[in-house]
Amino acid sequence: MTTFKCNYWKVIICIIVGVFADVILHILFVPRVYYNFPPSILAEKGLILPAATAMLIVLFTTVAIVFVLIQKYLPGTKVVKGWRFGLSFGILTFLAIIEMNLVFDSRLLNELRGGAADGASLVLLALMLSLMTGTGNLNVKEQHRLSWKPFVLVPLFFLAGRYCSYALVLILSAYTQKPWETFFWTLGIGIWLSVMYRLLREERNDVTAIVRALRFGCLTFGSYWLIYNLFVLVYLEMSVVELFLRILVDIVFVTAGIWIVEVMERRTVLSRKTA
Repeated sequence: MTTFKCNYWKVIICIIVGVFADVILHILFVPRVYYNFPPSILAEKGLILPAATAMLIVLFTTVAIVFVLIQKYLPGTKVVKGWRFGLSFGILTFLAIIEMNLVFDSRLLNELRGGAADGASLVLLALMLSLMTGTGNLNVKEQHRLSWKPFVLVPLFFLAGRYCSYALVLILSAYTQKPWETFFWTLGIGIWLSVMYRLLREERNDVTAIVRALRFGCLTFGSYWLIYNLFVLVYLEMSVVELFLRILVDIVFVTAGIWIVEVMERRTVLSRKTA
């Protein structure tokens, strides 16, 4: 947090520029999206723009704080760190928005245009943060290259969590009406989360497997996923309890998947050293 205290005004400037860029991109290039679902009170009263802008400020602030907290332990130069971080969240945002089309029958192209605007703004935010507050510590080296495990286990855990939510928790979804589309979207998000973990894996020796899993699952991914999913309340009238259950299950299963990966990776490294 020392970096944040010393550079808080730079972080604030980055957040303001990022949010402003996102709002402008939406106004210029993203048409109004209509959903086959009851609108929220905010939508009925014409307050979508100020409410969405407020949520963007919260989201970008959350992402900025996460970057400040973890960037010290990421390998590479300032620019490399910015690209890694920005693309991680930018592409996740672009892919995640497709669920709105699946569940609420909105126009896919319009959703993708919105996701592209949000994703591009997050990349811009990350690059500004890296240049203004990042540290290009080339002494931080990757401990070892991760094997195939995260790219298989993390998607499987995310799939398992989501289908538990679909079938058991009965969250709002399209897995019965659009089974294949829902399956491939869920798998795609899981795969990208495994790539995100590879890109944003903190290279440090002073944490255990469970701490590393919690830092990614709850801090890096979880904080973003919470705010991002709450955006739907700006547009649609939904059960808050159901929404939180959806978010909680996703975070728990991703965290569990990362923990299993870390335990297995550490055992593999230990066996190589003792061989």
